[in-house]
Amino acid sequence: MCIARPLLAVVTAALVVAPGASAASLVTETGCYQEGADVVTTGTGFVASGFVTVSLDGRNLGFAASSPEGIFRTKFDAPGLPAGKREQVHDLVATDATNTAITRFRATQVFAGFSPGAGNLGTLRVRFRVNGFGLYESGARVYVHYVRPNGKARRTVYLGKARGTCGHIRRTRKRLLFPFLAQRGVWTLQFDTRKVYGKATAQSRFAWVRRPVKVGR
Repeated sequence: MCIARPLLAVVTAALVVAPGASAASLVTETGCYQEGADVVTTGTGFVASGFVTVSLDGRNLGFAASSPEGIFRTKFDAPGLPAGKREQVHDLVATDATNTAITRFRATQVFAGFSPGAGNLGTLRVRFRVNGFGLYESGARVYVHYVRPNGKARRTVYLGKARGTCGHIRRTRKRLLFPFLAQRGVWTLQFDTRKVYGKATAQSRFAWVRRPVKVGR
């Protein structure tokens, strides 16, 4: 669920309109955002020292003040995704009394998992899937690291390259969930974009997801 908040208008001297330019334009800083993250967008070519109405998917977000050069910058929350959906396209529109500009961006969930999710772990063959693994790096290579119950890495498996604006792998070929004999206990499968395992944290500048898997009773 996206909660709208007042737009923040920030005008910077570094932003200029090319001489003779008249068509309004609207851009976001990137083409994909994690749901709930700040979406920063900049408009140029709008009415000087005026107000611009900004709407998202037809819903009015509020007004932004333009500079004497007709430039404005706004920030709002990327919408949350409906249940069962992991990526969605959104339409953003800015308009004043004379000019209108439209752009699109995507919101994604950072997700990693596999299916089927149950079975004999000694023989279970699954398909892995991920979403949102291109937020930091376009075309990132995705790996799953098998971490023992004691926190030590056991093996790393390459899953493939993340595709699309947000970075997804729809599904891999079928493969053994555990490509080795796993000891009893709770294992951690860490999905990330690093070839060498390191425990990911909230400060890590790469996409990652951890999934616990219990082996044995």
